[in-house]
Order: sequence, then C-alpha cells, then structure tokens
Amino acid sequence: MAHFEETAIGFKAIFQKTFNDTKSDADVLSMRVISNDLSEKYVWLGNFPMMKEWVGDRDIKKFKDYGYALENQPFETTVTVPNNHLEYDKVGLYKPAIQQMAFNAKKFGAVLVSKILLNGEDTSKGKCYDGKSFFNNAHAVGGDTYANVGTGALTPDNLIAADALMMSIKGETGQTLGVTPTHLVCGPKNKKQAIQAVKKEYLAGGESNPTYQNYELLILPEITDTSWYLMDLGKPVKPFVLQVAKDGVFESSNDHKFIKDSALFGCKSFMNAGYALWQLAYKSSGV
Repeated sequence: MAHFEETAIGFKAIFQKTFNDTKSDADVLSMRVISNDLSEKYVWLGNFPMMKEWVGDRDIKKFKDYGYALENQPFETTVTVPNNHLEYDKVGLYKPAIQQMAFNAKKFGAVLVSKILLNGEDTSKGKCYDGKSFFNNAHAVGGDTYANVGTGALTPDNLIAADALMMSIKGETGQTLGVTPTHLVCGPKNKKQAIQAVKKEYLAGGESNPTYQNYELLILPEITDTSWYLMDLGKPVKPFVLQVAKDGVFESSNDHKFIKDSALFGCKSFMNAGYALWQLAYKSSGV
C-alpha cells in the first residue's frame, strides 16, 4: 500500500527526468536570462560594443538606457489523483500524465516566445526597446532608418532580398553589425515552400537553387498564417529573451484529503518572454 509521500517523490522524479530530457524551441529562438526579481530591466538593448582601433585613451561608451523592462508572470498546471488510487498502488496509471505535464512545461517557453513573435507588429503589445513595434518599417539607428518587415511569398528571391536587407544594418557608429541570417521560421501552411526553398538543390525549372542549405528550418505550429521569418540565431544575443525566475517547479499537496479525498500534483513557472534585438529578425506577410 503506497503513501502520499512516496507517490509524490516518485512523481517528482518522473517529472524531472522528462523535463530535463525535453528540448524546447525557446532555446533556439531566444536567450535565456535568469531572473532573481519580479522584473528585470534591460539597459544594454540597442547598445552594440564594437571593436575599433585603439588610438590614445580608451573610447569609453555608456549603455544608453531605453527603459525596457520585463515583468515575470505566474503560470501553473495541476491534476488531482483520488487517494484510493494512491492507497491501492494505482499510481502507475498516472505516469503518462505526469510525463506529459513535464513535456508541456518545458515546451511552454517556446509558446511564450511564439506569442510575442505573432504580436510583433502590434503597436501596443509588440513594442521593443526603441518604443516601436518589434517588426516595423521605421527603426531609427543613428541617421539611418531600417525596416524589418515586408511582404512577399516564401521564395528564394524574397529570401535573398530579406537576407541582404538584414546584413546591411549598421550601428550608431556606422559600423556594420555583422547580422548573418541562420534560420528560416514559418508555420505549417508554408512548410512545403520552406522545404523547396532550403532543402531542394534545384528549382522547378532545373536551375540551381541559390538558397539551398543556406538556413536551418524551424516550423512553429503557432504560426497559422502564411507569414515567414528570417532570423540570425547564431549569436549570444537573440531576437527574443526568455526571462526565467522559476521554470517547471513540481509541487504536490495532500491538504484536500479530508474534504476531497484526493491529492494534488502540479507544476508552476514564473517567467516571461520579451523582445531583444529587432535587427536579428525579419518578417514577411507571406503575400
């Protein structure tokens, strides 16, 4: 006959193993920042320390504070298990549910990142550090203005045009930032076009495909339209930030035993996703 404490320990071990073994697209799309407070302020966004010739004293630059801050938000999921099932060793029936809970918890960071990706053109929900929507046609840098949003179907020609635009972006001092697109991101509706664009060596007419193997392909189910995105995900800084104070913390309680005759098992996270550098991402409407 099993006891609640033993079951809780077993469920936690099952949860933790599955959580640790599961990979998340959030680790590809965003940089993980560990948070130790209710919110964090990102004073370095928009500042690019670039190398230059050392002449005389060091050219010391201060980080410009754009005031961009990100508040952590609480998230949870909970299941109930009848105490009769605990007492008569029926807890094995719940192992898949605990594993799925852990899987969903680990994937949740990618869900948060996908949400802000889809809100990136919204002037109220999608603002980044410069006060404009993340995907915008008027990002100002020094005396220049750049667009990281446009139109056009997912074709090699449009990919090359977006690639060239991203690589042309310069910083405040006029130096090229070295943006190098690495990933093509889209939803299921564009999967066929994406495969043709990056995995087919030859085009329909038999000519060589200029974007063959140029980018890694990432399909996000949350993207339900024909929009597609070109991103530079090869740098320490990413287009998005996943701010984590707590991530998939397993919890259990038997406080309801007398009233409900059941135990509770769940997990919680305290985190949020936000915008980092618009320079590393380009969006096309897909039409």
